Amino acid sequence: MSNVVERNFNSIQTVSGTVAAIGLEKTGNAVAGNMVTPAVWALNYAAKGSTPNEVDLSIYGLGFLNGPAGIAMSLFKAYMDDDIAKKVDEIKQKQSVEYRNYIFAVQAYRNLPPFIAALKVAENGGTAWQGHNDQWVFITDSNGALVADYEPVGAVKVIKPIYPFIEENGKFKICSRTCG
Repeated sequence: MSNVVERNFNSIQTVSGTVAAIGLEKTGNAVAGNMVTPAVWALNYAAKGSTPNEVDLSIYGLGFLNGPAGIAMSLFKAYMDDDIAKKVDEIKQKQSVEYRNYIFAVQAYRNLPPFIAALKVAENGGTAWQGHNDQWVFITDSNGALVADYEPVGAVKVIKPIYPFIEENGKFKICSRTCG
């Protein structure tokens, strides 16, 4: 049961928050209903250190302008977040246990299309790779710094800095290779 909850955490949380907000608004507590989402963000930060990204904030703002559209978008985003989390977990399972806690979806690095975010990781000195499930991920060290020399297991494509690392513009030289 806990696996089901963990795999669908964002969707469950979004549906629960939406139902709570609607319930509060229907009982005449519109202000309290509007505070459900920030309260959930605060709990997530306290429990997991996670913060809302630009898309989350935009959807929250959309909810003020058009409630049904905001609800639909938040449910869609929750589904997408759960899908990304599942794919990242699949990729982590192929890596050594000691590295798994330091592997993240590239969407956590930059709010850009995945391949572009992977390029940004490599450009800034890190290793990014595409897993068998098409998800792009990157790795940090225990201090949160990007890792340049990681060799991922089961990668379809890898993008990472190459030696000599720095170009004239101050960015890292990068190598992109297809694996397999």
